[in-house]
Amino acid sequence: MVDDSASARALLGVRLRENGHQVEEVALAADAAEMALNHPPDAVVTDLWMPGISGLQLCRLLRAEPATQHVPVVLLTASDDRRSRFWARHAGATAYVTKTEIDRLTDVLGDVTSSPMTRPSPSPSPHPQLVTRGNVQERLSQLLDASLFESTIAGEVRALSQKAEELEHLFESLCALASDIAGYRWLGLTTDQAPAPHVKYTTRLFIHTHPDLKDKAEREARDALAVAPPPERRKPDEGDAFFITDKRAVDAEWSTPPILLPIRFGSVSMGQIALAPSRRGASHDDRRLIGNMASELGGPLRMAALVAEARRLASTDTLTGLLNRRAFVERIEKARAVSDKQLFPLSVLLLDVDYFKKVNDTLGHDAGDAVLVGVAKVLSNMARKSDFVARWGGEEFVVALTATAEAGARVAAERVRRAIADARYLLPSGGEHRATASVGLASAENRSWDIHGLIGRADKAMYAAKNRGRNRVETA
Repeated sequence: MVDDSASARALLGVRLRENGHQVEEVALAADAAEMALNHPPDAVVTDLWMPGISGLQLCRLLRAEPATQHVPVVLLTASDDRRSRFWARHAGATAYVTKTEIDRLTDVLGDVTSSPMTRPSPSPSPHPQLVTRGNVQERLSQLLDASLFESTIAGEVRALSQKAEELEHLFESLCALASDIAGYRWLGLTTDQAPAPHVKYTTRLFIHTHPDLKDKAEREARDALAVAPPPERRKPDEGDAFFITDKRAVDAEWSTPPILLPIRFGSVSMGQIALAPSRRGASHDDRRLIGNMASELGGPLRMAALVAEARRLASTDTLTGLLNRRAFVERIEKARAVSDKQLFPLSVLLLDVDYFKKVNDTLGHDAGDAVLVGVAKVLSNMARKSDFVARWGGEEFVVALTATAEAGARVAAERVRRAIADARYLLPSGGEHRATASVGLASAENRSWDIHGLIGRADKAMYAAKNRGRNRVETA
């Protein structure tokens, strides 16, 4: 029993001995820690606030030491206030009792301790080492430093929510933080949240590694995080993984099993994180770092998922899943600002489903919606990864063909027209419908092109196609 008040120790000591407990009275928490670590007791009863080492600090120290981590600690206080109860709970106290609740104290001790006659003897340490008061202060300082370090890391990881606008930016910041603290061969992250329903890969893979270890790190990360490679890769560097390669990661020759931990936000799985050590076997610091990151990353990843969903809803046509008109224009203008070379020459197809009003009037709006969804799938399946496809409005769709001059665009437009005409569109009634489309084509003539001007020209060509019999392609 630890209390700097001799009268309090005397009063409580008498009552506890009357209930059959053997009591060691100590005035200072440092002496109590020395005694407990050398000879673990059945329980520790300590005043909450004392000079020097407080009861809270004593509780945290005993919880952190293997010899005493299971010893029940009861914190006593003269007054019951919410803040003290909060700190007691988070320090790992078994119970929190006011000094006026002596009967409750004896009940608590009766619940958590055995009788003096049946008390088990503590198991001897395989490497006994006498703990002194100097050791106690050193261990407490280490514990407080570790707690400060962990809380700082937790704060830094939680602050990554500010980078949630893009998962790539969030991962870059995570790598900068991790590489400041630990050396590793690679750091891997997967997210379980798909950014949109039509995205092919629901699991995204992020890897940070040394430039010379990229291929090996990817193989190890995929194996550890159970992420299969994409079925096809059109180019060697094209896939579902986002890489950061720089020399902040360590170029180590050996392979050791990575540390792998799940990331959760409440009961929802947000992904996994893995760290491949730079040495033969993970150190305590490696495990502590990855554990801190895993426990705090759920919030930032959840925020990133919410941002992605909000963006998707703002930029996507709810019926077809394609880009909406505003997002289509914004994506092209953004891509042009980054690199006009990847867009020019640019051609635009504007197409209108023929006789669509008749479908709505005779078969119903559900049938009309089914046709629009079917046409959207045809366009999505035919588009290249670099193209832009959107629902322009009503029964109109627009396709921007990047790096495609007029001759190539004419061929692509004919293929699109035929594909729409050849498709069978399944209706909610179970029947099928056939549809055609009138297509207008406009191509940029020089690098001073304007997307609105191109669409305006394609619109005129589309109406020319309608006036000349429909189900045809006309060029502006």
